[in-house]
Amino acid sequence: MSKTKKTPGSLLLDFIDDYNLNCNRLSKEIRCSQTALRLISLDKSRITTSIAVRLAKYFGTKPELWLLAQMDFDLIKAANNKTLAKTLKGIPTAVKTR
Repeated sequence: MSKTKKTPGSLLLDFIDDYNLNCNRLSKEIRCSQTALRLISLDKSRITTSIAVRLAKYFGTKPELWLLAQMDFDLIKAANNKTLAKTLKGIPTAVKTR
């Protein structure tokens, strides 16, 4: 992960800390599983659209904040995936014919 970008989990933990919460209380407030939030906080699970909307509503942010953090994290992981890199080498670039 880039030094300038926060992982989705670290972003969530920052909000939890800023609002003096814990995963258990937040999970009750936004009506989702405590396990889901704990896994997100550890970057072991993705922030889904449903979770992003709930977090945005609760913290007064936009869902895009959460989804963009997840997308950036996913793209960085993909860029560092050696198996994917090998696969991409074998995929040609499409050429328009019209």
